[in-house]
Amino acid sequence: MRRRSDDVPSLQGPKSSSWIYGNMIEFILGVPCGEAELGWFAKYGDVVKIHGCFGQERLIIADPGAIRHIFQDPEVFVKSRKFQLITLIGFGQGSLLSANGDSHRRIRSVMNTMFSAPRVRALKPTLERIAKDFSDELASMSGSIVDAHHLLHKTSLRAVTEAVIGYDAVADKKYTATYQDLLGSASHRSRRGVVADTIISWIPDSWIWILMEYPPPELRKLMDHRKMTYSISEKLITSRLESLKSGEPAENDLYSVLVRTNAKATYKMTDTELKEQFGGITTAGEDTTGNSMVWILYVLSQHPEWQARLREEIREADHAASDAGVDYDRLPFLNAIIKEVLRFHPAGSFTEREAACDTVIPLATPLVTSTGTRVSEIKMRKGTKMGISMFGYNRLRSIWGDDAEELNPFRWLDGREIASGGTIGPYANLLNFIGGPRTCLGWRFSILEIQVIVSELMRNFVLSFPEGVSIRPVSAITVVPMDDEGRTWLPLHVERL
Repeated sequence: MRRRSDDVPSLQGPKSSSWIYGNMIEFILGVPCGEAELGWFAKYGDVVKIHGCFGQERLIIADPGAIRHIFQDPEVFVKSRKFQLITLIGFGQGSLLSANGDSHRRIRSVMNTMFSAPRVRALKPTLERIAKDFSDELASMSGSIVDAHHLLHKTSLRAVTEAVIGYDAVADKKYTATYQDLLGSASHRSRRGVVADTIISWIPDSWIWILMEYPPPELRKLMDHRKMTYSISEKLITSRLESLKSGEPAENDLYSVLVRTNAKATYKMTDTELKEQFGGITTAGEDTTGNSMVWILYVLSQHPEWQARLREEIREADHAASDAGVDYDRLPFLNAIIKEVLRFHPAGSFTEREAACDTVIPLATPLVTSTGTRVSEIKMRKGTKMGISMFGYNRLRSIWGDDAEELNPFRWLDGREIASGGTIGPYANLLNFIGGPRTCLGWRFSILEIQVIVSELMRNFVLSFPEGVSIRPVSAITVVPMDDEGRTWLPLHVERL
C-alpha cells in the first residue's frame, strides 16, 4: 500500500467560490470578521482546507496541538512570504519582525531585557501620567459622543513611543501624519488587495529592488514611514550612546535600556539593527493594543453593570494602595474583562505561516478526511500555506467550555480550569500574543497599558453606546470597528462622574 505523502488535498472544507478568489473573500473580507471561519470549523473540524487565489489550497487552523507544534518550530513553519517581504521593505532586515534564524535569536536575546517584568512595571508612572492626560482631554468632551477609536489610538501611540522609545511621537505632527497615513492605507479593504497579496508572495528576492524603485502607493507609504522612523531612531540612538560614554544618568525608557544592554552583550546588535527596531515596535505595539482597548470599551459601553462593578473595584484599590500605587494585576474583575474581551475580540484575526519543507503536524483532535479516513496528524508538502486562526482557537469549546461562543468575563472568576493540554500563548492561554520563540516581545507592556488606561477611564466616566448605530468587527490588518457605511470608528457617549 502506497504511503500518503500529502494529506492536504483530502482534508474537508468549503467549495471554492471562484478560481480567482477561492474562499479568500469570505475569509478576509467577510463581515463580521471571523464568522465564515467559525462556521467552517463547526462543520469540518479544527483544521479546514480552503482555496486561495488562483486555485491554491490553504489551511486554516484552530487545533491547539497543531498550533503549538507550528509555533515551537519557526525554522520549519516560517512567516508567510508576503509578511517577510512587507517587513523587509517596511522595517528593514535588522528589525526583529524581519530577522530569522540565528539573527532573530541574537537580536531577541538582547531585546528580552527591555521588556522584562521589572522593566515594564517601572513604566507604570509614565503610563498613568499619559492616561491622566487622556482623561483630562475626554473630560472636556463630557456629555457628547466621541470617536473612541481615534482617541484610543492617539493615546496608545503616545504610550508606546514615549514609554518604550523615549520619544513623544504625538507631539511630532509630521510623524503622526505619516503614521496615520500608513495605517489608513494598510487597512484599505478590496478584492484587488486580496489578489495583490497573493501576487506579492510570488515576487522573487532578485526582483525586490524593482518593487522598491517603483512602489505602488500603499508600499510607498510604508517606505516613507520607514525612512522617517529610521531618521528619528538614528538621533535617539546617537544621543543615548553619547550619554552612555559620558556616564550621564540613564533615561527610564526601554530604548535606553536596549542601548545599555547591547553595550554589555556578548553577541551585540549592530547600530543599524538598533535603529531598525523603532518602526516595528511602534506599529506592532500601537495598533494591536489600541484596537484591544477599543473592543474593551465597546463591550463595557453595553454593560453598565460591569462598569459599576469595575469602578467599585478600582476605587477600593485606590483607597488601599501603598506608596507604590495600585497593583493592577490584583484587580480580578478588571483582568477578567481584559482576558475575556481579548479572547472574544482578538485584535488580529489570524497569523500566516508556510512550510519550509515537507513536514507533519500533530493534532489534538483527530479529523475525518473527505475519503472517510480518520487522521491524528497531517502530512504536508513544502510551500503549504496556513492561517492560524485566533478567532477559531479563542472560541474552541474543547478549551473554553460549552459557553465558548458567549462573551462571559465570569469564566475567569468561577474557578473553572482551562482544558488545554498545555498552554500556547504567554497570557491566559490566549492566542493574541502568538507563542513559541516568536512570542510577542511586548505583551507585558501591552497588558499594563490596557490596565492603566481602562482603569483611569472607569474612575472618571460612564460610557454608553449611542442608539441607531451598528458596529461590527472587520478585518483591516487588525480587527477594527466599522459601521454600516464603511466608516472605521467607535462612537461612545461619555459622561464625567
